[in-house]
Amino acid sequence: MKESPSVDRQPRVPAASSPRDQLPPPIVLWRLRGAIEELCGVVIETSFGLALGLELDTELVLLHLQPNWDALVTYADRLQSALISQGWQVIPETAARSH
Repeated sequence: MKESPSVDRQPRVPAASSPRDQLPPPIVLWRLRGAIEELCGVVIETSFGLALGLELDTELVLLHLQPNWDALVTYADRLQSALISQGWQVIPETAARSH
């Protein structure tokens, strides 16, 4: 008689939460409005450290790792200034949508 393969009848245990699930949500530094969409500069804590993220209409399009808070804020300020000089407009914090 031929044996049938055993079937694992144990219920599946949900995978343990990954470190990414335990990271805090992004911190919004600034929001800019372009001709069509919004661009948001955010601080993201990663398993590698801090990163400056750029979200274009809620989609993360750039993640730039930074060595510390000072470097991140300096880089974010320079980037914001450059974008404003290219025609992007600052969205006041009171008018910004929730993140």
